[in-house]
Amino acid sequence: MNKLIEDLIEKGMGNFMDVSRDILAQADEIYLNDRKDENELEQRYESLGLTREQRIIVNDYIACASTVNHRYADISYMVGIRDTVTMLVSLELIRGVEAGE
Repeated sequence: MNKLIEDLIEKGMGNFMDVSRDILAQADEIYLNDRKDENELEQRYESLGLTREQRIIVNDYIACASTVNHRYADISYMVGIRDTVTMLVSLELIRGVEAGE
């Protein structure tokens, strides 16, 4: 099963994943509101009188949190694919793929 996931990634699943996720995100009202709030908060953050050192720490923290969240979203997407394939194999709706980790 992991071989299937590796093959999907190698064959461009990442690009497909990004495009399909972006399409759904742009149609999601909660996501769009959160992005709007994020932009407003970024503007407020930029107007704070932080020192260069403070700004570097905060920027590094924001970048790290963003990277972690993005990676977690990618992992969740791939686990969804793996779980779907596992379920389809167990229901014998597809053949030729080994179920399991």
